[in-house]
Amino acid sequence: MQIGKLTLAYCCYLIHFHKLFWASALILLLCPERRREIGSRAAALGSFSVLIHFAGRQFSSVITDRFSVDFLPNPDIADAASAVLADAAAPSGSTADDAWHLYLSRPERAHALAQQLISRGMPDTHSAPCSELGWAFLTSAFAQCRLIEPAPDANKIAADFVAATDNFRAANDKRGLRLIRLGPAAIAMRMGRWSAALREFEALIGHFDLNTLDTDNFYLCFGLSTAYVYEGRLEEGLRFGYAALHLADQLDLLPEFAAAALPLGVALMAAKDPEEADAVLLAAIAVAVQADSPILTKALRNNRAVALRRMGRLDDAQALLEQVLSDDTAMLGGQHFVHYNAAELHLKRDDLASAQKHFETAQTLLAAAGASDLDLIKLRYIEGQIASREERLDDAIAAFQHVDQMLPEVSALRFNDRAEFYDELADVLARVGRAEEAFIAQRKSSRQYQESLAVVNRVRRFSMQVRDEIQQVTKDLKHESSERRKLQLINSQLREQVDLTLSEAIRLRDQVSHDGLTGVFNRHYLDAALPSLLQLSRQSATPFSMVMIDLDHFKKVNDRHGHTVGDEVLINFCALARESLRGSDIVGRYGGEEFYLALVGCGTTAAQQRIETLLGAFREFNVAADEVSLGGLTFSAGIAVYPEDGVDVRTLVACADRRLLLAKAQGRARVVYRDSLITH
Repeated sequence: MQIGKLTLAYCCYLIHFHKLFWASALILLLCPERRREIGSRAAALGSFSVLIHFAGRQFSSVITDRFSVDFLPNPDIADAASAVLADAAAPSGSTADDAWHLYLSRPERAHALAQQLISRGMPDTHSAPCSELGWAFLTSAFAQCRLIEPAPDANKIAADFVAATDNFRAANDKRGLRLIRLGPAAIAMRMGRWSAALREFEALIGHFDLNTLDTDNFYLCFGLSTAYVYEGRLEEGLRFGYAALHLADQLDLLPEFAAAALPLGVALMAAKDPEEADAVLLAAIAVAVQADSPILTKALRNNRAVALRRMGRLDDAQALLEQVLSDDTAMLGGQHFVHYNAAELHLKRDDLASAQKHFETAQTLLAAAGASDLDLIKLRYIEGQIASREERLDDAIAAFQHVDQMLPEVSALRFNDRAEFYDELADVLARVGRAEEAFIAQRKSSRQYQESLAVVNRVRRFSMQVRDEIQQVTKDLKHESSERRKLQLINSQLREQVDLTLSEAIRLRDQVSHDGLTGVFNRHYLDAALPSLLQLSRQSATPFSMVMIDLDHFKKVNDRHGHTVGDEVLINFCALARESLRGSDIVGRYGGEEFYLALVGCGTTAAQQRIETLLGAFREFNVAADEVSLGGLTFSAGIAVYPEDGVDVRTLVACADRRLLLAKAQGRARVVYRDSLITH
């Protein structure tokens, strides 16, 4: 009875914080006879407060989110552990999971990990291999959208998204399929097509339940915030920026919190609220450092230096900017942004030589990488300011007029110093006696100032309202903290018991499905897996090859050198087979010195080539054990292919076994793939 109460309480805790995998495992393993009762009660208690902002709507206060868990039949502990592990749709505790959680903070490492997993193909077990590969492809695609170098390849990114989609569909991974929907928007954003990105993000709002405190909602809110900021829609940028920041904060998502602060900080500075921007960016820098993300840390520090400059804290801005300039980490958006910032700061300090140096560096960087309209405006504006201070008035006017011609091409948010710019232009024109043009520029400055003031006042009121609503919802959420602390105490009491139970379950599962000596699968696993593999081949209309292998003259090895050497031969053959074949190919021990290979997607020719390659590698391999070195070892093999040689398990195994016997009868060290065809 006590275990039942503790299990119920702990499952409430796990479901409450989206730990559904561990909740289901605990229910199945500790209390299988009460799984439905416990599951339904825990789910009923798993509701929680949430927050989100729709464009044009107010925050929702408290939404009930109930989970419905469809538990498996009541198996023994080993089978239960296998079933729970197989049905975990999200990439929990795997290389794909590690890579996924790095794509924002360390995209280069996330991409490398994902590529390693992809290159290995499917995992050794057949439990949801398509889902695991799907997360690897998904991570690879999103990481490429964050990589600074090399230049993005939209076709390669799209191909990874397609591969992820195929794997998620095969595994019925609903979470993966939902996140895949972000792909077109992510590609458009990476390629700088902001209008297209925004349309894609907005079209997804109905596909995400934004009234729940869910990790995946962060990615949509973050994308919307970034796209709105780049498109100059300040209120929406702030709305979704605060929503993303709040989601990351409540869900303890460190890299996500740091990333969300970047577009939000830009929007706050555009709203002429550098103090709030500084507070957000300062908190985000601490989080980025904690998350060990140099790329986010550098970008946040650069943006905070801008906020400090706009607040008039020039010494603090310069000290922070020197840190950024000395950091050789790649810069989000490009290193030229740092030099823009440095040039503008030195202009504020009347250090024209330093401003000129950073202007020239930014110009050189953009000449190599290519400059956008905004980049050209920034360059010409800085160039004009330097020329004006140096009394090169004609050069200043030429640079400013270039800016004036290009301003309609970018949003007011992305270049929000328009009033100041026209003031500078009017001043230079007046100094050369072009009074009428100076008057026109001054009128533009006044108009820009009035328009900016109206927008800024409205947006700052809106920003304060959003922050107040966030504080209220956060207060509601914190009201549950006492319950959380109680459950955390129960968690600490049960953690060791759960870990021990799961470890034992996994050990028992491996005993059931793996060969104790070689570590490869056993015959029991083959009997369980072959029907599923054949069904997959049948549904996808792809071939499937079953290979039976017998090590030649193995009894002589045991008789002459002893069983220790014989065991080493078996172990080394299995290791060689796993290294030589694809990650999706299954290697198993049928019994004694007999082995089986299941080659998914392989027809006769491909299977023949792979087994002959393995035979050649085994012949050249040397096994060393007990001061004995054995070489020139061989095996005999028979291949049966679906559907040519059979459409059911029994027929395929019998056909492969018959051809193995034929290979042995013909002198061994050969592969038989037709009843009348033999290869040496």
